[in-house]
Amino acid sequence: MRPKEHQAIPLGGIGAGYIAFYPDLTIERIAIFNDWANPAKIVRGFHLVLLGERPIFLQGNPGRNVESPPAYEVAEIASVDAEWPRIKYVFNSPVREVEVYAPIRAGDLKNSSLPLIYIRVRGRGTLAISFPNLAGRRWGRANFSVHTPKVDGVLMTNLKAHPADPAYGEIFLGCRGCRTYAGHPYWVPAHRGMTEDISVFAKLRALEDSGRYYIDPYAREEVAGIVWKEVEGEELFVLSWYARGRPHHYPYGHYYENYFQSSIDIAEYALEARLEPALPIEAGGWLREALANGLYVLSTTSWLTKDGRLAFYESPYVAPLMNTIGSFTWDGLGFALLQLFPDAVVKADEAFGLYSRDGEIPHDLGEETIESPIYGASHVAPWKDLAPTWILMIYRDYYFTGDSAILARNAERMKRSIDWLISLDKDGDCIPDSEGGYDNSYDGTHMYGRSSYIASLFLCALTAYVKAMEALGRQPDRRYLDCLERGKRAFDELWNGRYFIMWVRGREKNESCLSSQLAGQFWCDMLDLPPIADPRKIETALRYIYELGMKASMYCIPNAVMPNGEVSNETPQLRSCWTRVNFALA
Repeated sequence: MRPKEHQAIPLGGIGAGYIAFYPDLTIERIAIFNDWANPAKIVRGFHLVLLGERPIFLQGNPGRNVESPPAYEVAEIASVDAEWPRIKYVFNSPVREVEVYAPIRAGDLKNSSLPLIYIRVRGRGTLAISFPNLAGRRWGRANFSVHTPKVDGVLMTNLKAHPADPAYGEIFLGCRGCRTYAGHPYWVPAHRGMTEDISVFAKLRALEDSGRYYIDPYAREEVAGIVWKEVEGEELFVLSWYARGRPHHYPYGHYYENYFQSSIDIAEYALEARLEPALPIEAGGWLREALANGLYVLSTTSWLTKDGRLAFYESPYVAPLMNTIGSFTWDGLGFALLQLFPDAVVKADEAFGLYSRDGEIPHDLGEETIESPIYGASHVAPWKDLAPTWILMIYRDYYFTGDSAILARNAERMKRSIDWLISLDKDGDCIPDSEGGYDNSYDGTHMYGRSSYIASLFLCALTAYVKAMEALGRQPDRRYLDCLERGKRAFDELWNGRYFIMWVRGREKNESCLSSQLAGQFWCDMLDLPPIADPRKIETALRYIYELGMKASMYCIPNAVMPNGEVSNETPQLRSCWTRVNFALA
């Protein structure tokens, strides 16, 4: 896939942060120091340059931050191909190819969580790479040339940063046999203000490396480290980092701390291991691209703590809630990750059960924490879609791993959640009653009484619970079986001949076509569970969801379409399009 001009491929280990690479081989977003919600958006000092009488930059517009650019050339990028976690640039120059990638590997959490990217260069010529020191604030930054039996490069650290600073840590850039220039102060005064200095590459080979560089007290400098090497065929460079900080919003440490003590340790290990990405995606064409590139959140919004807890932001900016469930958020991502890192997913899923309140399951594990769960992002009434979702997550983990111990550990909590959901049925139809707005993942959307979305999830969750008891060799209580049959009949009463309407309460009803009306059936299909309704009605409903949705919008299937074919504007959530629900429909 060739990325569009403003599309980036974010690369970095799980929970380790990321660097976003653009099609012109520039970077404009970096979040490697516990700053997922506040990435650096203006990045100076990163360059790849073919050294010679006149430097040839392998990037588009390297002088964009320069007031008066010196003489230089830019290599033509012939093609760009990206599939996360890799992006490859092909040039019409002596350096033919630059490939940047992170070693994300299925079943290998240690190597998949490395805070590093590889830069593989193919061709001929002397290639230089520079990278800015981003450790701590500018005061205290210091660069050191490093030469060990296994690696040569520049260590970029901060001598004054406090452990509470999110950017308390270090960066290393190097390769085997690299020459080094420890300190290039690239942010300097000019006629109209500060400017980036890229003239260093024209004289780099003649400069003497002092081996260290310190930013003077009170200076506004920014400093980069530079490495370079003669490439004859192929050369492998590494950029590694190590976040040592324990800031207030992330006191948990990183998984890589269990194996490595520094960014140099990581670089030495990476050059020795020469790791490659390994994601077994059994699909081709556009579907493979969609599946692979959809996993970019492993780099951008993931936490992987030192003790092995995996979590994802709902959104680092708008809703920094960790492992939100409901309507295929973390619960949806878990399907893909269960194939890649099953132990981490099971551990994350079981965490919700630990926070069960008499059967009520939280909406997430907390706002930038995984230890202060929130029971509904707007808790006016108990959320009805979270407990059934969690039950299905646990059954899914059992189904795909074959590990019945997962069911055994969670059976009692699953039962409490089922009983709690049944207690929310006020009219005896064996469907938890919706109470208006703010009691499910559609936030302020008003659903009353019997809702197709809630009903479908509950019926599939109850089916999964019955099957779980059978898998454990236990006889499910007859009242659950009776409730299941009664609930299916009640769900069927929502049928209007084309689809299951949004909700009904007595004589009141909303006949809009909700895209998630069969969310529970999706789970049943994925987990090989019996259907919650007549298969012919399910097929008909899916067809109408698709036809109504695609007529109402040229972009996607909206969350709700009214009977007249217009997108529902009742609430922002209903007029939205949730791509995760669209994928479930597909």
